[in-house]
Amino acid sequence: MLLFFVACAASPDNAPLLVDTVPYRDGEVLVSVAGDGVAQMGLEDDYGVAEVDRSDEIAVVRLGFDAERPVRDVLAELEGDPRVRFVEPNHLVRGYGLSSDAYVGYQWNLPAVGASEAWGHTTGKGVTVAVIDSGLRTGGPDGITHVGTGWDFYDQDADPKDGNGHGTFVAGTIGQTTNNGTGVAGLAHDATILPIRGLGDDGSGDMAAIANGLVWSVDSGAQVVNMSLGSAYASRTLESACDYAYAHGVTVVAASGNEYATQLSYPAAYESVIAVGAVGRGGNRAGYSNRGTGLDFVAPGGDLSKDEDGDGYADGILQETVEDGAWTYTFWEGTSMAAPHVAAAAALLVADGASGPDEVVELLAATAHDRGAAGYDTSYGYGAIDVGAALAARAGGVTAPDEPAPEEETSTVPTVDRTPPQIRDVSAVTQGRKFTVQWVSDEPATTWVDFTTYGAYGDDTLTTSHALSLTGSTGSTYYFTLRSTDASGNTAASTTYYIRL
Repeated sequence: MLLFFVACAASPDNAPLLVDTVPYRDGEVLVSVAGDGVAQMGLEDDYGVAEVDRSDEIAVVRLGFDAERPVRDVLAELEGDPRVRFVEPNHLVRGYGLSSDAYVGYQWNLPAVGASEAWGHTTGKGVTVAVIDSGLRTGGPDGITHVGTGWDFYDQDADPKDGNGHGTFVAGTIGQTTNNGTGVAGLAHDATILPIRGLGDDGSGDMAAIANGLVWSVDSGAQVVNMSLGSAYASRTLESACDYAYAHGVTVVAASGNEYATQLSYPAAYESVIAVGAVGRGGNRAGYSNRGTGLDFVAPGGDLSKDEDGDGYADGILQETVEDGAWTYTFWEGTSMAAPHVAAAAALLVADGASGPDEVVELLAATAHDRGAAGYDTSYGYGAIDVGAALAARAGGVTAPDEPAPEEETSTVPTVDRTPPQIRDVSAVTQGRKFTVQWVSDEPATTWVDFTTYGAYGDDTLTTSHALSLTGSTGSTYYFTLRSTDASGNTAASTTYYIRL
């Protein structure tokens, strides 16, 4: 549905200015075509673009053009065409991990998530975890025991070799060889790691590569996917891929981001993804970890600025990886380090018989250690995961930590609120370059206007009456959706509107 807002009143003088500062690939856009191949060929002929690749599973095609041609001009041309469902830049993404000097220390993170208790139930055998990252380097002194045949969506070849170290580190937290008398351990060490390279050696990539890698992972049999990466900019292409995974019963986990922001990065912010923030050794939110509505859990991410146990080592997460071309054991910190703990926990639960993402979330939420404000909150989500307790709860013998035991029940797995708020009564007032968008939700929720070209503007205050004032450019047309997220992290998105100034 398209709604054209006409000028009728003024909005505040201090409204933020829309500025095109979004990082994306030059010379290409991502398009969902409404129609068959004939419609796409017509678009290519009419606008001087050509197919680079496509993902039929989520109905998105990547169209290329002369890199000297401004991306925003192509977006403006395609946005109003009835053959286009949506068009967006190919946003850049990056890994969320920070490294320090290499040394051998303690993996305090494993007892923090109940690893020993979990291993009494399962070690993840039979489950495949796709790690979409900078790839995987094999052959280290410790290594990963079970590795599947992956793919490189960054360079489009069959060799997802890691030239950065980030992906190898993340994969090790999940599947590092354990009980071999060497090095360090992995939380789900008998799971199979499916390496997907979506980030280059510099640790950055783009939405198309990540989305294609996610769809390929699902089609290749992964039951769990970890994405320790993200962007501040939403992508309907990547959201479609996340929804595709969820619809196929795949549990997708992503890092919340390292900007200490009050909004989650993407893809963590999507409803079909489990969003993970980071805590330090003491259990408090790390000084870099993003928070916000939609955050599901926190897990050990490390804090290299502290040595809370006084052992002489900074409290990072220890894993084997490659730095400067050499194998090493090193401490890193970041929500990138936190996310694979949850992905590994999901793998253990799936190996134990959990049926998919909804049951994984319910079990982890029931047994998480509450942090921050009582109950769910936007800094810690449902709390810090305890996969040992989650597996015990699934067996019916343990109640949720930090809660009194029920008198007659043997399981405390709750029903998680999955109902998104309803957006209604949308209206707007404009005058010249200024405009205010307003709507109402049926329960307290956040206020965000998500522009196709410029990204999201808004705040995380929970309210039922929503208004956002902005300043654009006279003569311009802006396409956007409205988004509101309730206290349980359920997100509602409107249909696409446009406003012409």
